[in-house]
Amino acid sequence: MLFRVFAVSLLFFIVSCHSNKTVTGTAEISAISPASLYKQNLSQSFQNSSIKTVKVDAKMYYKTQKSSQKLGLKMRIAKDEKIWISGDFLGIPIAKLLVEKDSVHFYNKFDKTYFKGSFEFLQQIIGSKVTYETLEQLLMGDLILSNRKFKNYDLEIKDNAYFLSESEPQDYAKTASIYPIIYKTKYQSIENSLKNNLFQVFYNSHQNIDNFLFPKKLEFQANNQGKYSVISMDYSKVYVNEDLSFPFQIPDSCDKQIILKPKN
Repeated sequence: MLFRVFAVSLLFFIVSCHSNKTVTGTAEISAISPASLYKQNLSQSFQNSSIKTVKVDAKMYYKTQKSSQKLGLKMRIAKDEKIWISGDFLGIPIAKLLVEKDSVHFYNKFDKTYFKGSFEFLQQIIGSKVTYETLEQLLMGDLILSNRKFKNYDLEIKDNAYFLSESEPQDYAKTASIYPIIYKTKYQSIENSLKNNLFQVFYNSHQNIDNFLFPKKLEFQANNQGKYSVISMDYSKVYVNEDLSFPFQIPDSCDKQIILKPKN
């Protein structure tokens, strides 16, 4: 149920409205060190860009083992501050999510539920540890790998891309692959093998918008203790560096508070 709620109102974002040119990174791959590869990718990141805000209109398709649904989505991001997402069904807004640096707020008009509290809400949905920074990185296609630990990653060439994995996997193991030439993220994952949780993101192509390579089509896959879900996204419009508002108020009709399950 939680992942269905998450799918309704979370992972959706970016499309070209200034450029429809799709960018790929397929090419002969040359040797490079993990540190140099990280620097190349970081130089292309949303975090290091001049973009301060992003506003997006998008469409999303999600599928679970029991159901599937197409949704319209709107998203707004103020970099390093907040993420606002509104999901609609047949043009009618039915759910909203507001994520700030240390809090998460959510409501769903369909089942009259709401949540106000910590990131544990998202962590239980994804099945892995997540922070505001992690969520913004996932949405913008930036690496979630830590620069401080980059020397502990092994590098190999796989599927015509650079593939990175931890030399000594931790409780939450992270892997990633990076396109050659454009050095944008192709794939990344967070896995907790002890709890049978795997969260993956595939960045199938990128597009140039205001001289920044945004993801164009993405696919999120989750296996949360044997419960499988897939979210695919297509982006229609994106606007950058506009003044944005982040309206959020839980309707009176949403009177069922979501209670998180106890930690194991």
